[in-house]
Amino acid sequence: MQPRSQIVASAAFKQINSRKEVSIEKNKKYATLVHKLPTMILQNGLAQTTGFLLAKNEEHHQALLEDLTLVFKQVDAKLANIANGEALHKEIIESDLYQIMRMTREALEIAGWLRRYVQGILKIDATGDVNDEQHNPAEAKL
Repeated sequence: MQPRSQIVASAAFKQINSRKEVSIEKNKKYATLVHKLPTMILQNGLAQTTGFLLAKNEEHHQALLEDLTLVFKQVDAKLANIANGEALHKEIIESDLYQIMRMTREALEIAGWLRRYVQGILKIDATGDVNDEQHNPAEAKL
């Protein structure tokens, strides 16, 4: 049996690693949003954050909501049957106080791992700058 944090890390790694095939410009927008996710959750709450991601009709917002949903499904047995980001949002807004607090803690943990892997795998920092010798050959010579 794996520790819970290992399950979260593994699921987050899988989602971010799959983004390596996506163009760098799309990944920059996605990565910038991932870096902001923990703050969004803490300042606005989980329901409002998922509602914001759901309301935005931009690819990087939808991708982040989908990644969050997929990791939640692997981490939380109660959410294993959630179909998509909209269903996750619905589950969140229908939750009682205890459930929403638990889900918020889980979302913050997931967001932390997503952010770490965006930095480590995609090599994109919070400003959207790529910190990789392959994409920034001029910086590699410094």
